[in-house]
Amino acid sequence: MSRYDLIGASYNVVENLPYRAVENYNVYLAIKPLLKPGTSVVEFACGTGFYSSHIRTWGAEYMTGMDISPAMLESATNRLPSQVACGNARFVVGDGTMSTSFAPDDSYGHFDLAVGAWFLNYAPNKEKLIAMFESISLNLKSGGDFVGVVPHPTDDLAKRAENYKDASLNRYFPRNEYLDELDSGDGWRLRVFLSNDGVDFMTWHMKKSVYEEAARLGGMKGKLE
Repeated sequence: MSRYDLIGASYNVVENLPYRAVENYNVYLAIKPLLKPGTSVVEFACGTGFYSSHIRTWGAEYMTGMDISPAMLESATNRLPSQVACGNARFVVGDGTMSTSFAPDDSYGHFDLAVGAWFLNYAPNKEKLIAMFESISLNLKSGGDFVGVVPHPTDDLAKRAENYKDASLNRYFPRNEYLDELDSGDGWRLRVFLSNDGVDFMTWHMKKSVYEEAARLGGMKGKLE
């Protein structure tokens, strides 16, 4: 059982946090121009289906959401029952670090667009990050796009960790606690708190240059933005 099976639908508390509206709008600006008629989308680490629901509303024809947590996927399915019933949305259990097809027919290169909102930040090292990009690449059509949401992109994580010791930066949720730098120097361990009720999780904040290197090594060939 994963940490997210224990959290389950409680994770939805994040949807009411002020920052989420800003993030959602930025994701919309990135994704909307990529949604053409007939577009098929796979969302890695879809959780309870917050972005899966929005992506369908924004114009995706077919939506596949994958997550490692069955409890999260149950909430996602309950969010889009009619679309699941008619075949426009589906949710599957999977591990995004494994080279697995998440297409309905198990084919490779199936999806026009891949989305990973708070997916890549679960890589504890560069090797796992490369594996995630390999899984993304395997599922995308040639020329397909990937849109990800990660912690603030910077190579000066030591400064960011120091800044977050200032209580004023953690006045509101989500609150970030930078624990220690990885031995590799590629990033930091980071615990994120979403509420005072035990909704928190461990994640990793990698350097911007590490994300970019891993993307190339994982098969991403297009422009990095």
